[in-house]
Parts: sequence; structure tokens; C-alpha cells
Amino acid sequence: MENQTQEKRFIYKSFDKFKNRTDTNWKDPLGSKVFGGKWSTWMWEMDAGYGEDSYSSQLSLELRHVKTPDLDSMVIDYTYYSKDWIFLRNGEMIINIDGVDNVNLAPHESDTKVGEFGGSGITENGFYSITKEQLKQICDAKEISVRVSGDSSFIELKDKGLLKFNFMCRSFYADLYEDSSYDEWINSIIPPGSEKKGCFIATAAMGDYNHPVVMDLRLFRDNWLLKRVWGVKFTNWYYTHGPKAANIIEKSTLLRKLTFFAIVKPLQILTKRFN
Repeated sequence: MENQTQEKRFIYKSFDKFKNRTDTNWKDPLGSKVFGGKWSTWMWEMDAGYGEDSYSSQLSLELRHVKTPDLDSMVIDYTYYSKDWIFLRNGEMIINIDGVDNVNLAPHESDTKVGEFGGSGITENGFYSITKEQLKQICDAKEISVRVSGDSSFIELKDKGLLKFNFMCRSFYADLYEDSSYDEWINSIIPPGSEKKGCFIATAAMGDYNHPVVMDLRLFRDNWLLKRVWGVKFTNWYYTHGPKAANIIEKSTLLRKLTFFAIVKPLQILTKRFN
């Protein structure tokens, strides 16, 4: 195999031996309970600050680490969906630390697309470079505030979105650098074992959450499906109805075999092209 994948609790590492490159991505624990509620999607919906002209926008932020013999880099990928441009490439991400210090991150835009939101919206993609020291500073803060600014407006993370950003930073850092400093806080949000949700039907068919087939499907979900608006909607629907079907399938050897050959195996073959 070209790629070898290794998973920890909140990250997964993929090693490409031909490029001698290791990519580490954060695993979003979709469906996991947070203070009695649920994270509905990987995206956080918020208002852009235009006063009377405000509109609903969606922003995704995801940590990623890349390491080669010549490169050791960490970034926060961003994807912004809206009905109008905000031009994030002309702004910055500012993380305020305990009301005193700011961590300022400059954007690097990768591409823009037109055609979301029924053909009238746009998508802006890019990333913010962040150092290990900056991420550690964010993780150690008692309180953070996050603002993502564009050319003439800005977005601030609040409530569940802010909690999720803080959780992403601490859980990513803890797994990547094997630092247990934040274990108590992390476990208060997501108790050990509760994040093992998703791919319900595949898990029921294979009988193991960490089976290679199930891992392939999770990679497809995280790396491809959840980066599309329709994919997020489908995932939300699946997380609502999937557990019911899985409970029936896992109790029958015949249903497990039928599910594998009729659903899981064809999906795995298809998703390998995208993974």
C-alpha cells in the first residue's frame, strides 16, 4: 500500500512512503455529546458583521500538520460558505488570550468557487499557518476569543463554535505531541469512548470500529464528504437514522454479511479513489 494510516483518539496520521511525508489531521467527533447537546456539523453558523445587511454564513476551521525531511508545518485550514464575498485573504485570524495578548495568523488563499447556496453563493478556501508555540499558547489560555476578519467585515466564534475551536486545539495538541496536560478538560467534554461514533452501519457489519474498512469510510467522510454542503446534510441525516439500522444489523450474522457485500464493500471500493 502507498499510504499507511495510524489513528489516535482525536487525530489520524497518514504516511506516504513514496514522498516520505506524514499528514496528521484532526478527527472531528461528530455526534458526540457536549454539555447535553450535540455538535450538529463540522461547520459553525454565524453572522457576518454587516448590521442590517447581515446574512447567515458558515465557516469551517480544521487543524492539520505536515512533516517531511525538509518541512515541519502546521496550519488551520479554512472553508467559508456564504452568499457574498468576505475576502478572507485580505484579513487575518486573531485569537485573543485571556483578554491580554493576541495571536495573529495571516491567511493563504488556495482557491475560490462560485455556485454554492443554490448557484448564487461562493466558497473561499485557504489556510492560516500556526506554530507549535502559538498553538500551545492558545491551549494554555484560561479564556480565548476568536475573530476571523476579511476585507471589510469579520466573523467571531461564539458559544458552541468557540467551545469547539478550543476543544480542537487542545485535543489536536494533546494527541500530536503526546501531552497529557489537558486530559482532564478534554475528558470533561468528551469522555473516553464516547467519540467512537460514526460509520454505524459499517461498524455493525464489520464488528469493529477500528476495522480497516471502517477506517477507509471515516477517512472518506472527513476528507471529502464533509467538505461539501450536501455532504454535511447527508451526514447529519445519517447520524440521525444510522444507529437504528446498525442496532438491527449487528444482531444478525446474515444481515451483517448482506450489508457488507451490498453496501459496505461497494462503498469502500468507491471511496478509495477519493481517499
